[in-house]
Amino acid sequence: MGAMDTVCLRHLVVVGATVLAGLPGSSLQVTAPGEPGTQLAVTGVVQGKDGRPIAGAEIHVYQTDATGRYTPEKAMDEPHARLAGWLRTDAAGRFELRSIRPGGYPKAVLLDGHERHIPAHIHLDITAPGHAKRRLQLVFADDPLLADPYWKDWVKRWGHPVLEAHSGAHGLTGTVTLILAD
Repeated sequence: MGAMDTVCLRHLVVVGATVLAGLPGSSLQVTAPGEPGTQLAVTGVVQGKDGRPIAGAEIHVYQTDATGRYTPEKAMDEPHARLAGWLRTDAAGRFELRSIRPGGYPKAVLLDGHERHIPAHIHLDITAPGHAKRRLQLVFADDPLLADPYWKDWVKRWGHPVLEAHSGAHGLTGTVTLILAD
């Protein structure tokens, strides 16, 4: 395993020989120190459709690096994303994710009969007892690709969260609410 390789097991994230997260907590640092890119801190809450927070929801987080690649060898290798980890919401359904702003995919893909670039995103696969599993992609409100009616409809139809990221002294910050169905 190389110094920058990440191995993501169910409850363990290892970068090189450095453990970043053990059993999931409500806070996750996805990137190792020195990872290129704009620092990003997202705070959020997972709620049911009734607005009540969901304690103990597990969130599998994975994303591309700043260049839009999941792994150095294969840009689109989502299942083996180098930047990945797990977290669990606290008693009030809250969580914190610290990473970098992901880059967009290096190549367009054929969607709905057109070559389209996919907006930069962070995958959030959420599970919680008594709720349907959700596979969301957190996108960024300032991404110019979201002006395309195709992506506007995609966000609305599937309920993907759109993050209003704000610049601060230590990078970008934002807040998100994730809704699970019963």
